[in-house]
Amino acid sequence: MEILRVKEFLIRIQKSWKQATKVIEEVQKMMKKQFDKKRYNPQELKVGDNVWLENKNIHSNQPSKKLDNKKCRPFKISKNISLGAFQLELSEE
Repeated sequence: MEILRVKEFLIRIQKSWKQATKVIEEVQKMMKKQFDKKRYNPQELKVGDNVWLENKNIHSNQPSKKLDNKKCRPFKISKNISLGAFQLELSEE
């Protein structure tokens, strides 16, 4: 009798686990859909294009951020990583 209760309990836990997994997957799909609405490539950039790199989070030796360059030299896109994210070539020209 007790073995039967344990089996029923395990079956209920497995069903609950499957339902929870299914709900989590659905929520992840909805979140991705909402996130992707704001992520796009407005300039239609592609591998081989040159882009200017903003100096926003780059620290330099300038005494004042205000006097520093706002953008770095143009870099060539070498790889399209994901939607709106690219890898740049860092070779010296």
